[in-house]
Amino acid sequence: MTQSTATEANSDRCDDVQHSFEPPNKQQRQSNYQEICNEFFRKVRSYLKDKPTRFHLIDEDFAIDNTVVDSKLEDLKKKIVEVASEQSYWGEEMPARWILLEQELMKRIAEGVKVISCEDVENINKEGKIPIDKSEELDLFLRFLHETGTIIYFSTERLRESIVLDPTWLIDALKSLINAQPSLPEKPAGIEYQSTNLAEGDVEGAVTQSWSDFKEKGILTLELVDAVWTKEKYPH
Repeated sequence: MTQSTATEANSDRCDDVQHSFEPPNKQQRQSNYQEICNEFFRKVRSYLKDKPTRFHLIDEDFAIDNTVVDSKLEDLKKKIVEVASEQSYWGEEMPARWILLEQELMKRIAEGVKVISCEDVENINKEGKIPIDKSEELDLFLRFLHETGTIIYFSTERLRESIVLDPTWLIDALKSLINAQPSLPEKPAGIEYQSTNLAEGDVEGAVTQSWSDFKEKGILTLELVDAVWTKEKYPH
């Protein structure tokens, strides 16, 4: 084989290799992306088919790419408005005193307040220009904000004393438990673990066991919650 022939043969092989490993074009990438999205939503719907939350599903799926300006985001916004307008409370008139109190609560959120007591809300209401004068209506107001996702409030006797003004903050706090890695932070001064049946010297061992129970059995103990939230600086 001459040098020229060998060079041509090598060139042909290089062309074959380049052709074999040619990256997918835009149409192919879009097709793969859509297949992945379809499979993801299929699994979600399959998982929820026997659960009460299935009633919250709509007939459309929206896969949003948050790394770019995705045109589907506008479609999602329109769908949210469409679904929201079908809710029973849509279009109902809201008392002006409700709006004023909601604005006061929004000020607290802007100031960084995450959780507020029911007593504090009552005091804020009393100091307002047009206060809600009945406790039943105040409870209805708080339940309305809960239903619309503005706050987290449960009117049961055991839970009503703590009102979460920033639902995202609570979600992040719960997420910190799910994503936490096994470690025991140094116990800061003034922090008491919420355990009624452990001596202080046994706390570290209890937390270590709690990690094992949480990862293997899904059992979440107060000792573990205290350890994680103390490390993540979530007040509790």
